[in-house]
Amino acid sequence: MSSRNYHHGDLKVALIEAANLLLKEKGLEALSLRTLASEVGVSHMAPYAHFKNKTELFQAIAANGFRSLASRMEDVDIDQKATVLILDYGTQYIEFAIANAPLYRMMLSQTQVTGPQHSQDTSNHMSQELKDASKKPFTLLVSAFAELSPDKATQNVQAQGAWAIVHGIASLLIDGHLNIPDDMSIKQFLAVASMQMPQ
Repeated sequence: MSSRNYHHGDLKVALIEAANLLLKEKGLEALSLRTLASEVGVSHMAPYAHFKNKTELFQAIAANGFRSLASRMEDVDIDQKATVLILDYGTQYIEFAIANAPLYRMMLSQTQVTGPQHSQDTSNHMSQELKDASKKPFTLLVSAFAELSPDKATQNVQAQGAWAIVHGIASLLIDGHLNIPDDMSIKQFLAVASMQMPQ
């Protein structure tokens, strides 16, 4: 990836965009504040105005990833049956994970693969930005299950179950341990795998 000169605008955004490109092209090992500074054409000290260290950088990248995932989910048609909405949310999750595999792995690693229901101990190391961003996709899922049951505990358990299914499918697909039949879309596969055929 060629270096790009940074002149004006939000340096933090530019650094995260450069980080996402590096993740796709070279993987996590290529990420460093010095490398990103070179990519956007600023001094090697400039990124430290936004990130004290690599941990803060990684958390910001992960938070941005969760916001992107939530944005994809929010783009689906919400004026449909709850079961189909849930299926669409799951499809967006899996498609996002496949299209952004290195970023997806980083997102999970920065939340310790505990899912959206972070324990106090788990979340202590997380920035507030990452805590908030990582909860948004799950909150959308819970809101869809709320259409099926008025009981909040039931909504939460159902959402966690759906979350586990799409996470498992996405991870297995990324690692090459699962294949979707050629005549099936991801949505069709998810519908059959979860025994939730769209009506």
